[in-house]
Amino acid sequence: MFIKPLLHSSSFRQAATIAFICLLISCAAIFISNAILENIMKSHVRSMIFENLEKQKLNIAYNNSIQLAELLAKTNITESRKDHFTFIFDANNQILSGDQHYLSDSHIEALQQNNTNPPRILSLKSPRIELLGLLVPLVDGGMYFNAYNVQPMIQQTRLIPLMTGAGLLAIQLTILFISLPFSLHNLYRVNHIIDVLEDYARGKHDVRVSYKNNGDEFGQLSQEINLVLGRTQKLMEEVRDITSHVAHELRTPLTRLQHKLINLSERVQGEEQHELEFAIKETKQIQVLFRAIMRLSEVETGQICHQKDKINAYDMLYEVYEYYQPLAENHGIELRLDAHKKHVFYADQTLIFQAIANLLDNAIKYAPQSKIIHLSIATSSGDTLIKVTDQGAGIPEESQRFVTQRFKRLTSKKEVFGHGLGLTLIQAIVSLHHGDLILTNTHPGLCVCIKLRSNEMH
Repeated sequence: MFIKPLLHSSSFRQAATIAFICLLISCAAIFISNAILENIMKSHVRSMIFENLEKQKLNIAYNNSIQLAELLAKTNITESRKDHFTFIFDANNQILSGDQHYLSDSHIEALQQNNTNPPRILSLKSPRIELLGLLVPLVDGGMYFNAYNVQPMIQQTRLIPLMTGAGLLAIQLTILFISLPFSLHNLYRVNHIIDVLEDYARGKHDVRVSYKNNGDEFGQLSQEINLVLGRTQKLMEEVRDITSHVAHELRTPLTRLQHKLINLSERVQGEEQHELEFAIKETKQIQVLFRAIMRLSEVETGQICHQKDKINAYDMLYEVYEYYQPLAENHGIELRLDAHKKHVFYADQTLIFQAIANLLDNAIKYAPQSKIIHLSIATSSGDTLIKVTDQGAGIPEESQRFVTQRFKRLTSKKEVFGHGLGLTLIQAIVSLHHGDLILTNTHPGLCVCIKLRSNEMH
């Protein structure tokens, strides 16, 4: 799913944060504008009430509630609006004019409590009506209440901020959805850069970041990354070339030196002969090192001729088994094979044989306490998994990332011969096949797996 990575994308989070802030501002604007419109509406209603009093010219009749009610009846003053109400009460709070249906007992009680000079604006609320009007006390103790039902007006005014807020919300959601493809595109570009760097760190030094030179920051970053990767690869190749060249140039002098030492050792006796034999042994180890370096350089640079052949898994394992069986028996180790006799995969047979042999040699050399070493080849989702599992101490998790580096050894024991190039060569062979080298501690023991992609010729 792309949702979780998208939520961690900085560009999408910025767009979402801005949209959320705008949403909060819109909500606040709705409430504020609603309050302002309501105040404006009520102020307008107050003006309408005073205009009605001026038109009715009832000031002369405010001495008596009965006279005022008769005057309103004689002059046939009727409400021209459905939301306009006029109420007249006598001194005993009995209604003389107006529809009592719109007033509850609590409303009449509120009018009575506020029936004091001077006249005042009063609001009476109920679930179905809200009356805003002017309460005028009469001389005889009665009341004159001229009011408007402002509830429909308030509902109408509320539509304005609600519609405005809905429009703003729609705009914000549109902005958020418009930013979504841009965020996904940026997320794809970031993930592509990460994948390239991870592949480069795993040894695939020919990978590069693909980009369009459109002048944005991602294009500039990709260009700089490619420059750095290219220069790093060039420096690494120069180091490998120098190493291979030195190894190649020293092989012939060392061979001549070794032959001279052998000839000289045949002419002497005693202590001098032992010293010469030790020197011959040292020259042999140096030659082994040089051959390993040259072989590693050939594989890493692709100079070695390789092609994919159809390989029978069981036959290859059995060949390695026969080659190392005597050495394993000398260490008291039992070799066990696990491969289907009809299982086939495609790889360079010589290189894969060397990789498996190196793995088995390492297992015997660095885990001599093993009673059993398993050699297996299986398939998973079309990939071929070649595993060598021992019962030794394993490799610490923090050291597994370094063991494939050149000349990196985890033991300093002199009796364990090696130069720290075994796993490096295996990693180079696996990379040449576009596969993966996986190290897993099995407690006890270590399982080294060569994963070859796609069990097909291509």
